[in-house]
Amino acid sequence: MPTTSFYIHPTTGRPIGWAPGTTIRYYVDPGGLGRLTNEQARTLLAEAMKIWENASPYANVPKFEFAGLLPEDVNKDNYARYVSGGACFTDSLSSCPSDAQKNLQTVIIFDDDSTSDSILNKELCRIGGCGASAGARVFSGSQSNPGNIVQGIAVFGNDLSASSASLNVGSFVHELGHMLGLAHTYVNQQLFLTSGPTEENAAFLPAMEIVGGILKAAATLNPDDIAGITALYPSSTASANTGTIKGQILKSDGTPMESVNVIARNNDDPLCEAYSFLAGRICVREGLHVLNGLTQGGCVDTDSHHVPISDFTLTLPPGTYTLEVEEVADKNLAFTLAPGLVDPFIQGDAEFWNVSDSASESNTDKSFISLAAGEIKENINIVLNRSSVTSDRVKYIPLSAFTPGPGTRCPKEPPVDYDALIGVSNNNNNGSNTAGRTNTLDPGAGCSLIPF
Repeated sequence: MPTTSFYIHPTTGRPIGWAPGTTIRYYVDPGGLGRLTNEQARTLLAEAMKIWENASPYANVPKFEFAGLLPEDVNKDNYARYVSGGACFTDSLSSCPSDAQKNLQTVIIFDDDSTSDSILNKELCRIGGCGASAGARVFSGSQSNPGNIVQGIAVFGNDLSASSASLNVGSFVHELGHMLGLAHTYVNQQLFLTSGPTEENAAFLPAMEIVGGILKAAATLNPDDIAGITALYPSSTASANTGTIKGQILKSDGTPMESVNVIARNNDDPLCEAYSFLAGRICVREGLHVLNGLTQGGCVDTDSHHVPISDFTLTLPPGTYTLEVEEVADKNLAFTLAPGLVDPFIQGDAEFWNVSDSASESNTDKSFISLAAGEIKENINIVLNRSSVTSDRVKYIPLSAFTPGPGTRCPKEPPVDYDALIGVSNNNNNGSNTAGRTNTLDPGAGCSLIPF
């Protein structure tokens, strides 16, 4: 499954989303959002919701329905009635921190306060600044046996107020992905780790990419986003129209390697059609309550659970793929990708998979995997060439190893002129806004650093 689910059952390792066929009735803060009026912000929010609802013919994504405005403008003084950083469960609703949680009322807040007094800084982003944050807040069942998401929140800051409406839509898309249950993804990290995100490479980073700021591009979904939401909310025809690759990542001594990124790339379009899975992301965890955001404990590899810490599963469109394993190169970003995972530094080198994969071979030896609709390829195991973290390790396969394809599934521009839709002018026609950010890239906003 690419773009992995953020919420994982603590004993079964099952990804958790909203119940199939759910209509998410949401209430909106009546205030504005930066330069946007409430009506303009709600119009763009509805556009972002449609992007997820129409993501794939093979996905049964929950529908969104506007239920009305909240009775007051939510601000730094009254937000505790609506917004909380903690999760709770339907077997003990009375203990939930906020009235919105107790009433199973999904809320979307426009946080228009100053930076120092914002709801985000006071409650949701206290360990680091963020421009928005969203996620599930109430689950059916209990902490030891949670069911589905039944209530969520999204809070958006005003730091896009001088930017194009496409950036607002990108922020909405990213955060609604968290509300639906998707975690961050880490695809084509080389594009921003080597030279930083640029307008040229922004299209190749998914809407759920962990790095903040590719928000104009996030107003469209990339293949990794689409595969992720399809895997979390599969329709009755999804399995017949997708294929699956399963395997393990092993150190050279044969022991499991957790917390490394597995990337499948369609050979026809390797930058655009790239899909990721973090080995060990979906596994049973000992001493870790993922739903409450605690970070102690690691995966439990037991016969009773059958979820080894080195396992990966990629559900993909039919095609011919290469497979590679790489480091999650920034440990702080790895935390936000999957809280609780152990040391993400790769023990060995980044390398391709090949049919005779072993610990004594070049990391550039590769084979192709032909995947048909409905097909499952198992035991696709990658054996690293070392079992320790060394200073000279190869962190990831350089993108120069791939010939970019047509990129037709990764449009560089949103399909809608959102400025025209809401009747505003783009304040950024000269390529920068009053905050000094570019029209396409906005590093300070949209990426919820704490999506739980």
